Amino acid sequence: MNKINHLLLLTLAIVASAFASLDYAEATVGGPTTISAIAHDSAQGSVYYTVHDGGGRGCPPIIHIIDLLTLKDRELKSCGDVEQDVFSDDGQANLEKYAQYRTDVYDKLSYMGSISLKKNNIDIRVTHLKENLFEDYVISNEFRATVMQDGKELAKIDFRGCAKDQPHMFEGYMIPNSDALALLISNKTDCFEGGYIGESITIVKGVKYYDTTIIRSIKSEGATEPNLANMIVYAGAPSSELQAPDTKAKEKNLMSIVLLSILGAIVCIIFGYLIGRKSVRSY
Repeated sequence: MNKINHLLLLTLAIVASAFASLDYAEATVGGPTTISAIAHDSAQGSVYYTVHDGGGRGCPPIIHIIDLLTLKDRELKSCGDVEQDVFSDDGQANLEKYAQYRTDVYDKLSYMGSISLKKNNIDIRVTHLKENLFEDYVISNEFRATVMQDGKELAKIDFRGCAKDQPHMFEGYMIPNSDALALLISNKTDCFEGGYIGESITIVKGVKYYDTTIIRSIKSEGATEPNLANMIVYAGAPSSELQAPDTKAKEKNLMSIVLLSILGAIVCIIFGYLIGRKSVRSY
């Protein structure tokens, strides 16, 4: 190998290392956004929950409140407000002060538990709406969830995901003494850096509770996982079909192979019968 080839390989190695370092640095920018501590205030008629934002500017957990009458969702304190409270003039953080504030807020609330969507005759269909592109790169997809109970439509919820065929998890939290349900959606919300889990809460009204058995008593900070209460839905498939599209395709392919095998066996039997008859006649 001559000197020119050695120099070319060295240059390519340096460039590859630079890109690898850049990818590693950028991989630390984003993060998941999860929800915890879903609770309600019956006297006030409101639902509370806490958002843990793992990306962006690195805000502390932010408490949200939803008015059940207007369905307006707002932050009790914004990220900027919390930063002003937590950080003193000399830049030192007083995290205990904000932790005590969160404790004081939740002391007057009652935690809500998740109930089985299936046992309450709730069905969810997800429809793919459109693909969001940046040049030729898919950055996200838009979806719409149609929530039904006993065949009656209760709500339509627009939300965002990464891929068209990705799973979307739905979990329902019962609001006591009401016909309302806090529906949590957990999925990959976009495709940046491979996509991160994002969670959101929407209030669905007009719900009848047939089964009030609590499956999950308190929503923790981590992303929700499959359990007996929630549903996994793919775009274009009913919530009762929890298999991925590629699994369904494999089943169809297997069924086609079986049918072709049966058909081939029938053809062989008929062909053998005809050959047999011809041989008998020749004698």
